[in-house]
Amino acid sequence: RVMARSADATKPFRIGLNEVQVGLTVPTVIQLGLQRLVGAYRAERLLVAGAMLQPEDALAVGLIDEIANVGDVVDRAIEWLRDLYKSPQLAMLGTRQIARRDLAKIFEYPENLELDDFADSWFGSETQTTLKALVARLKK
Repeated sequence: RVMARSADATKPFRIGLNEVQVGLTVPTVIQLGLQRLVGAYRAERLLVAGAMLQPEDALAVGLIDEIANVGDVVDRAIEWLRDLYKSPQLAMLGTRQIARRDLAKIFEYPENLELDDFADSWFGSETQTTLKALVARLKK
């Protein structure tokens, strides 16, 4: 995970999950994915706050692996993949499969993805009110 650094320090790039800030409950599969990256406690704190982190903070908590200039992001990601693929393939792929088994299991049963709940919350009155206010603020 390579994140770009903004060339304009007054407009830093940010990364995070701001669903709660717009009135949405973060689905289990997304929460588990974030927990795998940053740990359960940190994931909860970030999700509940809807925190959007600048690159340095995202790197510090483990949300990203590296910060690069905008023009270097793709090259850095490709370089990382090339290094990864130097490993013995069966061992590397098998280890990744085991490490991600908990997350992959959720995708075996579509009801675990809670898509209906997410869609219902998207169209709920609280979310719609919050989104309309956000759009109004952005238009100013």
